[in-house]
Formats: sequence, structure tokens, C-alpha cells
Amino acid sequence: MNASTELKKYNPVIAWLFNPFTYIAGRESLIIGLIGIVATSLIGSLGDIHFDGVLDMHIGAKTPVWFFIAEGFINWFSFAVLLFIAGRIFSKSAFRIVDVFGTQAFCRLPTLISAAALLLPANKRVLDELTKMVQNPNQLPALPLADTAIFAAVMIIVLVMLVWMVTLMYRAYAVSCNLKGTKAIISFIVCLVIAEVISKTGIFVMIKFMPQN
Repeated sequence: MNASTELKKYNPVIAWLFNPFTYIAGRESLIIGLIGIVATSLIGSLGDIHFDGVLDMHIGAKTPVWFFIAEGFINWFSFAVLLFIAGRIFSKSAFRIVDVFGTQAFCRLPTLISAAALLLPANKRVLDELTKMVQNPNQLPALPLADTAIFAAVMIIVLVMLVWMVTLMYRAYAVSCNLKGTKAIISFIVCLVIAEVISKTGIFVMIKFMPQN
């Protein structure tokens, strides 16, 4: 019995959290993942929360809703393409493109939680005060203790969601392409770094050609 089967049999909750691809893949994961990307983008648009890279997120400028959605699709597609190519190069097994693209879309679901957490009013108030402090270093920020505590909790949530997402991405790649060990880890990291550059470049180009109001 392999590790994935044992995990699924004895720890179903852990399996769903860290290796759900023993349960879900292909078209089903693609549909759920794409819905998640759009939902995350719509939530992000409410607070100008940009997912401007495969791993990055920032609160930035106001842009049209379509721009937030495009960011999400660029991030997903650029990484999935590279993983598919890497899988073809390094895997000795046959695998389906829908499994690679579907599971990678599904892996971005934790960003939905991050976007929702960043929308909390206390988080915005703290960020506004920190911005004022940067603009005027001599001015002490007026930060209520409750708001500061919520802001710290949100930052922890965002970090945990990021780690969770990357863990899912690796597991999805390993399962979909039937890869493991050093070959899987190194090719995953290389693809992640390259995808980050590609996604940021694509979003920058999109900004340059975006119609100005």
C-alpha cells in the first residue's frame, strides 16, 4: 500500500487538506478551481487586493473587475503550462493535461480565504495608518489594540494560506505527473520561479496596454 492510499484510508481529513488529489482531479477539479479563481478575483476587487504573481498579493490601485480576473488566470495558466512541460520531460508515465491544469486551478482555493481575510475593515484601517506613517515618519500611528491584533491575525492567515497553497501545488504536480523525489522537487521549484517571473511580466504588460480612464 503506497503512502497516498494509507493517508486516504487512515487520515481522511489530513488527506483532504494536503493531498485531495487522491479524491478529485481532472475536469471536476478544473471546474471547481476556475470558479475559485473567479470568486477570489471578485472578492479581491472589493478591496483592491491584487494577486499580481503566482505567489504574490498586494493591496494596490483600483482597476476594472476584469483586471483582477485576468490576474488570476495569468497566475494559474503560466504555472500550469510550465508544470505540464516539466512533467512531459521528466515523467516516464502518461498523464492527462486536464489533470495538471485542473489540479493547479484547484490549488489556488486558499487564496479565497486570504482575500476574504484582507477585506476586514480593521485590516484596512491599520494599513491606512501605516501608509500615513510612511508618508510622515514623525507622525505616530493611531492604532487601536483590537485593530492591531486583527491585522496580525490576518497576516498569519495569509502566510498559512500561502504555505498551504504551495504544498497543494507540489502534491498536485507529483500526483498528476507521477513524479517523486529530487526530480519532482527541483523541477517544481524551477517552474515556480520561472512562472513567477512570467506572471509578473504578463501582468505588467497588461497594465501598460490597459485603457486609461
